[in-house]
Amino acid sequence: MSGVKLFRREDQDFSYEGDLPVNQEPYSILAFVNASNSDTMGGGFGVFGAGSNIEWTVTYDELLFIHSGQFQLKIGDEIFHAGPGDTLWIPKDTPLTYIAEVDVWFFFAVYPFSKSPSGSLSKVYPDTPPRPAK
Repeated sequence: MSGVKLFRREDQDFSYEGDLPVNQEPYSILAFVNASNSDTMGGGFGVFGAGSNIEWTVTYDELLFIHSGQFQLKIGDEIFHAGPGDTLWIPKDTPLTYIAEVDVWFFFAVYPFSKSPSGSLSKVYPDTPPRPAK
């Protein structure tokens, strides 16, 4: 068996979990790649709900790919506007604010995962087995 996992969107619970340190805002982070299945990286999919305004300092390198919605990343006095298809690279130790006026769906990758609250979780998400070869 290859160890490859397929995480289908319809099999996941994207309700707002609040199991990460920032829980006053509507967001859901599903870290499909985490300490339960990787020794080095973290990543997954998430939603910042409309009205999110999350202050945070990343303690890891982060890559955000915006799938849908309009997203703002505030770093000091700078505001980066990102929409569908845009990618943000955020170096570790960056103090920031994630801002979403509408629901924003995104993919993220973090490294090293041990410095990320989502990547260092040991959580198993539903995955889809491969189809048998014909």
